[in-house]
Amino acid sequence: MDESFSSKIRRLRPPKPLRRAGESMGWTSEQEPDGQGGLVSSRTYFLVGSECRFTCSMCDLWKYTLGESHTPLGSIAVQIETLHEQVSKEIPGSKHPEWIKLYNASNFFDPANVSPDEYDSIAKLCKGFRRVVVENHASMMASKKTQDSVLRFRDLIEVPLEVAMGLETMDPNAMKWLNKSMSLEQFQKAVEFLNGEEIFVRSFVLLQPLGTRLDESVEWALKSCRQAAAWGSQRVSLIPTRSGNGFVEDVASQIGWEPPTASQLENAFDTLLGRSLENQQVDNRSCIYTVDLWDWKTLAGTCEVCSQWRHDRLERMNQLQRVLESHPPRACTC
Repeated sequence: MDESFSSKIRRLRPPKPLRRAGESMGWTSEQEPDGQGGLVSSRTYFLVGSECRFTCSMCDLWKYTLGESHTPLGSIAVQIETLHEQVSKEIPGSKHPEWIKLYNASNFFDPANVSPDEYDSIAKLCKGFRRVVVENHASMMASKKTQDSVLRFRDLIEVPLEVAMGLETMDPNAMKWLNKSMSLEQFQKAVEFLNGEEIFVRSFVLLQPLGTRLDESVEWALKSCRQAAAWGSQRVSLIPTRSGNGFVEDVASQIGWEPPTASQLENAFDTLLGRSLENQQVDNRSCIYTVDLWDWKTLAGTCEVCSQWRHDRLERMNQLQRVLESHPPRACTC
């Protein structure tokens, strides 16, 4: 890792919000495609722990982590238990979702972020779910210690495990700016290891990261998504690159970077789903592609008339896994 690069990224960050150990960032629920033409209910718990050891330039997850270097023992399990209770109170009698995502804004299999001593407690709290999804940096998967932790947790939960990892991009110009501390070969090897142990893989790809030419950003996103699938990812999520961490804004003024627009995201997803269907007919490989709509309202290129309509179209395409016709409301001013 380039320490001077990392130091600059950290120096340019705005003040870090105060987070308390044992207090989560809440939860959300959604319907995801199950890969069989239907939908599966999933619930995401946003857990608070210590910050990731890596310093990726595009990351904003550090905002949701503690100021200390290690997550206090027991605090992850406490958050999960509290969120279980919170959901039961907010939605009495709600149907138990099939999948649970434990996202800790860092690495689930880094002992500094989640202590292995908590695995048993966490596994017990996951009883009743049919799949558990966690996130981790791909480069750590080369470590025998990390591999052992992954396999131990997989065996404890007794249901399929899915690991979400950031590929981000294959564009060599953008990779220079990521400070990702990961090679494409490391990512590929991580996917191969997980698939070899019958563990599902979810990959994240960025649309228009720093360093990617604006007129090439959609094509690089498509190449990266397809390659993640070719390496063995069962799910690939396309995420518009976000600003707001200080470093992105600083570099943007130097290299002429602009945030991706709503139209770019739509064009990429339309093409990705269309090509995905063609690929499946040719090589029988099945991969679920989705777009991240978390910050949809911050994307340029929509108006009050069409924004919600376009959002809902993409959300429906996420679920149906097919391209829908695009006819925004007539009063649209875009």
